[in-house]
Amino acid sequence: MVFKKARKEQAKLRLALSGPSGSGKTYTALTFAKYIGKKVAVIDTEGNSASKYANLFDFDVVNLTNCHPKNFIQAIDEACKYGYDVLIIDSLSHAWNGKDGILELADREKLRFTNKFQAWSKVSPLQTEFTNKLITAPINIIATLRVKTAYDMQEDDNGKKKPVKIGLAPVQKEGIEYEFDILAEMTPDNTFIVSKTRCPELNGYIKQQPGAETAEIIKKWLSDGVAPEPQQEEAPARQSAPAPAVKESKKIIFPTSVKADKAEQNKAKEDLAKKGMFEDTGVLEKIAEKQESSGTVYGYIISGQPVGFRSYSSRAAEENKKLIGQKVLFKALVGPNGCNLISIQGA
Repeated sequence: MVFKKARKEQAKLRLALSGPSGSGKTYTALTFAKYIGKKVAVIDTEGNSASKYANLFDFDVVNLTNCHPKNFIQAIDEACKYGYDVLIIDSLSHAWNGKDGILELADREKLRFTNKFQAWSKVSPLQTEFTNKLITAPINIIATLRVKTAYDMQEDDNGKKKPVKIGLAPVQKEGIEYEFDILAEMTPDNTFIVSKTRCPELNGYIKQQPGAETAEIIKKWLSDGVAPEPQQEEAPARQSAPAPAVKESKKIIFPTSVKADKAEQNKAKEDLAKKGMFEDTGVLEKIAEKQESSGTVYGYIISGQPVGFRSYSSRAAEENKKLIGQKVLFKALVGPNGCNLISIQGA
């Protein structure tokens, strides 16, 4: 253990926006993301609400209806893997009290144990794993938090009392605010009030309808300092034999022809599943819309082969329809549920 001179390092954003319904959390998160990074992804647990701003902001979205912490962890990993600059989690509260969230998982465990501490001992590691992923993921993260809402009677300019919506504690595990560098409360009139910050320029900061000016303060603070040192993994205590060298795998071509032998297609799919990711060229024949509980998703038929479904904004789908009939370069991810299109462009 050796002490060394402390230094300010460049960092990835950890920003939480808490507030009642209608305070502008989602819009403010998208606004900040627009100025902080070029490529933005959104984890939407609010019934596809973020996509209502797809005509104003450019972003990709995944809609979660099952809010198990593992699904959030997987989505964060995917966002990092595919090079997004900013990830918005809208909202982080559902990992706590959503469908299959921590509270619901704990309630199920309580049916098995008479001691509630035994139940929580089964669930707490999930919360810890999710929190660690939130802290360490190499990506800028903006999270929105619902609050327990209450009303207070306040006098207006004419001296008459009227009910005013006020926000209380964020809906998440107690102490979640410690995991963020900046915590701001959003009021019903879209005022941004910083309640905790590690950025000195935001100490005591209040701004109505925050936008580019506030985002630039945050961006400048993140980029100030030296580049962080690469993290080094600790060597295992004992190693019986050196690990064999891993050969670089060859590019796997997906057989897009409808005339391809069935056995050949199945063999290719098995190879692709091991690789996880593939790219190929073909003619885009059709984009089919499909309604699901999470909203509208789009299926892609390329050279007679269905590549798969994934969620898109309507604008992205319309842009891709311009490529119908053209030869395209596409990238897709192969998983247990089939092939999901990642990107597509003219070849």
